[in-house]
Amino acid sequence: MGGKIIGLALGLSAAVGALVRPGAPARADPRLDEVVYSPYVENHMFEFETRYGREVGDGSLKGAQTLVNEFEYGLDDRLSLALVTKVESAPGQPRRLTGVGVEGIYYLGQIPKLGVDAGLYLEGVKGAGGAPDGAEAKLLLARTSGRFQGLVNFIVERPFDGPRGEVYASYGYAASVTWRTVGNLRLGAEAFGDFGDDHGFLDRAQGAYVGPQLKWKGQPKGLPFEIEADAGWLAAVGPDRGEAPSQARINLELERRF
Repeated sequence: MGGKIIGLALGLSAAVGALVRPGAPARADPRLDEVVYSPYVENHMFEFETRYGREVGDGSLKGAQTLVNEFEYGLDDRLSLALVTKVESAPGQPRRLTGVGVEGIYYLGQIPKLGVDAGLYLEGVKGAGGAPDGAEAKLLLARTSGRFQGLVNFIVERPFDGPRGEVYASYGYAASVTWRTVGNLRLGAEAFGDFGDDHGFLDRAQGAYVGPQLKWKGQPKGLPFEIEADAGWLAAVGPDRGEAPSQARINLELERRF
């Protein structure tokens, strides 16, 4: 069972990578628009999520910003669908809409004997403002034990169009480890980085952003929905230090079951 789950997820992820094989570069490192996803789906839960990321400090990406909004609904306890929009601004440039997409998360189940839950994420994006159309797939893994939770995402993404020689798949990861401390407050760390692309996979030094993470979830008295907040300040590691010394990330979710 465990082998079938992993095989299915990796196979579908690879299929998306192949689909978008041979071109505009895949999303530039660092993965400022990413978040660490869990594989879990909540039945009949509507979620609105907005997340903001900004490059902080001097570097080639100084001041770059990304704002992502997601409107997600759990169709059952295995499948959720979402509408996603992304607004970006390059250094010194005004904000612009760069993509509208549809994403789905499918919970595959738990890998026997490992206690690891697995899910699959697929997204198709229609580019805007000069950004290319593209696709993205992720294998989502989670391990929860008592107050501890670890999340790992393996990512493949690729544009569908762009200048010749610049359309190729890129590969990366997103990960977090948190511990529940007081009440609903979780503290830990998260990381976002790359493995390479079709021109070289793990054959050269890759950059990453790593740093502390704070998460809180609760339903304040009098409100008809739950609130989940997630904040991180990440430091650049390796080649990414030339782009910006650090990143600030803030995510806010509003959730209500129907």
